[in-house]
Formats: sequence, structure tokens, C-alpha cells
Amino acid sequence: MTNNIWSVSSLLQFIKMKLDNEPYLQSLWLKGEISNFTAHRSGHWYFTIKDESSRVSCIMFSTNASKVGFMPKEGDKVVLKANVSLYPVQGQLQLYVLSIEHDGIGDLYLKFEQLKKKLFAEGMFDESRKKKIPIYPNHIAVISGKETAALQDILTTLKKRWPIANVECFYTLVQGMQAAPQLIEMLRKVDEDKFDVILLARGGGSIEDLWAFNDEKLARTIASLHTPIITGVGHETDITIVDYVSDLRAPTPTAAAQAAVRDQVEVQSELKQIKNRLKMLINSSLTRAKLRYNPLASAAIFTNPELLWQDAAVALTFQTQRLSASSSFLQIRKNELNRIGAKLQQISVLRLNQAKSRHSTNGQKLRNAIQVTSSKSQFKMMNSINLLQAYSPLAVLQRGYSLTYQNERIVKTIEEVSMDEPVRIRLSNGILISQPLQKEKNDE
Repeated sequence: MTNNIWSVSSLLQFIKMKLDNEPYLQSLWLKGEISNFTAHRSGHWYFTIKDESSRVSCIMFSTNASKVGFMPKEGDKVVLKANVSLYPVQGQLQLYVLSIEHDGIGDLYLKFEQLKKKLFAEGMFDESRKKKIPIYPNHIAVISGKETAALQDILTTLKKRWPIANVECFYTLVQGMQAAPQLIEMLRKVDEDKFDVILLARGGGSIEDLWAFNDEKLARTIASLHTPIITGVGHETDITIVDYVSDLRAPTPTAAAQAAVRDQVEVQSELKQIKNRLKMLINSSLTRAKLRYNPLASAAIFTNPELLWQDAAVALTFQTQRLSASSSFLQIRKNELNRIGAKLQQISVLRLNQAKSRHSTNGQKLRNAIQVTSSKSQFKMMNSINLLQAYSPLAVLQRGYSLTYQNERIVKTIEEVSMDEPVRIRLSNGILISQPLQKEKNDE
């Protein structure tokens, strides 16, 4: 028997840990029918979710149940968002429900979450790509439904807070199948007109009413705009896809107008405070300047300004005298230098002529010595040539003698000759090759 024996509790705890740590089983969406629904007095909800062939137990804690906008009942078709886990006491698979919606509305939420995750993964919600809203916009575009309460709230708020702004309204559908295409067309048109900021607004409503603002093409259009855009769609609890991609999301249309401009009362108050601070700084600076000025004003240099130039006048006179003396001295030195220069020129001409004469004499001597040396060298060379010709082997050959070679060696005696090898006989005008036939030794 193996030593690895599990207890029931250990096995169930292990399975629960595996389920709790599996990402695909957390925050999943499940569609089905409610049965055995019980609302406990603690606020927790207990029920079963089932389809044609299977069922699973569910629990929804009071913190999540309190956020559901209706009370579920037997037979309701719903969509759940839940975490899959295990209740180890009974070894029972269980769903911990996070949210619950009617089936039709649940489909919309599912589409909303899928698009939200897709655009988030593409980085379209990143703060780094969002444009800065101008602090003091002068030209504001408002895109909303015509003659709606949301539009009137925006216009009233803008006029009250920042009446100097030039506000232009652009009307489109804000609900229904044609709303998203109209909004896209209007946004592109307004973006070309170089507004400082765009307000995109709509009043509150159900998720179906606001669904046009969850359109993917509309979201991508907003992300591509050059003009900063503020969205105020629905009530404070309503969040649409356009809120995520806009440069600033306001909880309501009125809040969007408040975010677009500053309150003139606050700005005037700030300007007044700045003005008062500037006055205080100027007065303080003037006071400090006066304190520094008073001692200077009583200084002797201001009460008797002649002191400024008297010392300078004396110094100027002294310098003038020095310059005059220096000028006389320089003139004397100039005359002396001119005299020395003339004398140096005479000496240079004389020495140049002497050098030319010595150069001519030395040149003639050098030419004579070269001629004598050349004659002597030529005579010695002719004697050497005659000696070489007298001792040359070629001259001996001219007199009828010859040289005998065998195996590239000069033969001096008959003992050195091999009878099997040919000999080469060098004459005065060529070489003779022969084969030795007999040796005859000379007795002399």
C-alpha cells in the first residue's frame, strides 16, 4: 500500500486551492435560470443556477447583493459574474456571485466588458496618450441632443462660470441605432474646426439608452481626435466606453461644463489676491530701496560731486606729461635706430661683395682639383684594366691553352679523370664535349 494517503479534508482543500487559483474560473460570466432562491435576513442570497441538463449552487454576499437593482425570483433568466470555488465542508462545487443581471441586460454588460478589455489591452485607456485640458478655453464645442435638459445645464453652467467663452452647439442623436454614426460624423467635423475643447454630453438613462456611447467605432474616433474632449454621459454611476477613452471623464453633463472652464468668481478672487500680493511686494521693495538709498544720498560724493572728477583731472594731467616725455624719448630712439640701420645696410653690402669674390675663387680651385683628381683616377683605372686582361684566363685561352671540366669541376691531373664520364673542354671560342679513351701520364 502506498504511503501517500490523503484525508478527505486534505483532498477537498487541495481541489479548492486549485479552483481558487485558476484565472479562467475567476470573474467568469454564466448564463442560466434561477431556482430555489432564498434571501437570508443577513442580506446574503442563496440560489441555484441551472440549464436544461445541469445545475450549480450559488451564494451572493450582502455587499454584492445590495448593488443589484432588482430582487431575483424563481425562473428568472439571468447572467451572473462569479468566482468558481468549492465548499469543502460538504465537498460541493459552488459559485460566489459578484453581480447579477437579467438575461438581455446581461448580454449588454458582457459585450461592454469584452470591448472594455479589448481597448484596455490596446492601451487606449492609458493616461500617457490623453491630451491636457486647457485651463482657459476661449472656443468651446458642445455636442449633445437638441433641446435636452443636459444641454441646457451645460450652457447655463458655462455662461455662469466663464461667460467670455465662445460656445457653439452641435446637435446629434444620442440614443438609438443611428446615434453612434451621427456622433462620429459630428466629432470629426468639429475636430477640424480647431476648437479649444469639446464637450460630449447626454443625460441619464438605462444601459440600453446609453448604449450608443459604448460603440467601438465611436471610441476609436474619440481616441484619434486632435482636440481635447471631456465626456459627461449619464448619471454619476453610469460609465460608458467613451468615458474611458476621452481625455477627461465627468460624472454628469453639468460636471463636464464645470471641468471645462474655471469659475469666474474664483479667478477674480485669485486675481485680487495676486494683485494684493504684488502690491505688498512692490511696497516692501520700495521700503528696502529707500533704506538703502538714504545713506547713499548723504554721502560726500553726492553732496560734493566735484570729487568725482578732480582726482581724475589731476591724474589726466600727470599722464599727459608722461606721454609727452615718452614721445620725445621715442623720437630720439627712432633717429638712433635709423642711423644704425643705414650703417648695417652698408656693412651688409660690403660683406656680400666679399663673400661673392671668395665664392668665385673657391669655385675655380674646386674645378681644378676635380680635373686633376679625375685624370689620376682615369690613369689608375686603365692600369687596372690592363692588369686584369693580362691575368685573365680568357687571355690564356687566346694563346692556345684550354680548361678541362668533369662533373662541373676543373681537372688538374689525369688521376682526377673518370673514364666513364664525358669531359668538357673550354677553348677560346667555345666548349668541346668528349669521352676519355685512354690515360697517358707525362713522366716529366
